[in-house]
Amino acid sequence: MTLDFQAIERAVKEEKNAGGFAELMKKFQKLGVIRYEYLVEEGVYRYFDQKSSIDLKMNGVAKPVDPKGNSTGIKQAVRQAQSGVITFEQFCELAGKAGILYWSTDLNKKMVSYFDRENQIQLQEPIPGL
Repeated sequence: MTLDFQAIERAVKEEKNAGGFAELMKKFQKLGVIRYEYLVEEGVYRYFDQKSSIDLKMNGVAKPVDPKGNSTGIKQAVRQAQSGVITFEQFCELAGKAGILYWSTDLNKKMVSYFDRENQIQLQEPIPGL
């Protein structure tokens, strides 16, 4: 299967806030996405299917990433995003301040993992509602 970047982009644009995350993940599954990463310093999404990957900018905004991971900082940022009190860009800024280089969303395992520069997981959470 080859990933359809236009269909992925449409699905992302339809999401109103982090409260619609589970529905967005269901759409990704239907589109053949098995995992995606968001690269904080680059402001780029990387989507994977079984055999390929594509990079998309979409709403991504590059943010600086602190040298050391901070699990408390990323937990606070995730809670704010899930409650809808911050924008995606604000979330990315807070993730960078918490030393999160990228996060990986595994649709098969139904988990989101937040990684620091040393590739250590600072936070791992199940995808609610998936």
